[in-house]
Amino acid sequence: MKPIKTRLGAALLSLFLLGACDRLEPTSYTIPKEERPANINPPGAVPPTPPASSDKTPMPVLPGMAEAAAAAPNLFYEIPEGWEEFPARSVRKANFRVSDSSGRAEITVTTFPGDVGGLLANVNRWRSQVGLNSIQKSGLDSISRPFPISDHDGTIVSLQGPSESILGGILGFHGNPWFFKMQGDTGTVAAQAEAMEAFLASIQIEDRHH
Repeated sequence: MKPIKTRLGAALLSLFLLGACDRLEPTSYTIPKEERPANINPPGAVPPTPPASSDKTPMPVLPGMAEAAAAAPNLFYEIPEGWEEFPARSVRKANFRVSDSSGRAEITVTTFPGDVGGLLANVNRWRSQVGLNSIQKSGLDSISRPFPISDHDGTIVSLQGPSESILGGILGFHGNPWFFKMQGDTGTVAAQAEAMEAFLASIQIEDRHH
């Protein structure tokens, strides 16, 4: 038989250990966040629509196009009041912007070697840029009309989309097409129609064939 003091001490030690267990604080762990690719969608989910662009179907800039544009004839014009001119770049021979209470529009002048598809293909490319469906050749008369540009037979095209419009001129100049395009908010393009036609009328392209 153990002494009473020994048994009492053992009992007190057991109670102390039990009490200590009850007071133990839990240990917390930080689990690293799982890295997931940003473009992963749940099964069956529709991928998000990319942000809209003002140039939804741009002309592809193929090798040599920028060099061809740089080597193209010089361009002379009168800048309408309120238009802000920016430096030409890549295939652009001239670059402008205009803003008013209705919004803003961008005016670009580009030229490419070859016919790049012809009038109908380029009109339909412009139509896609403002959210319109393609048309057949028979529909060209309803959205275009002859317009002289740089003393040559050109075409002026007017397209009104759901929120943006295009007013522009297309000119075949000794086998190479030139595009003079105003694209932007419909109200701004409509308000700038007279200025755009005056700009087109002022265009003179250096004619190396004379």
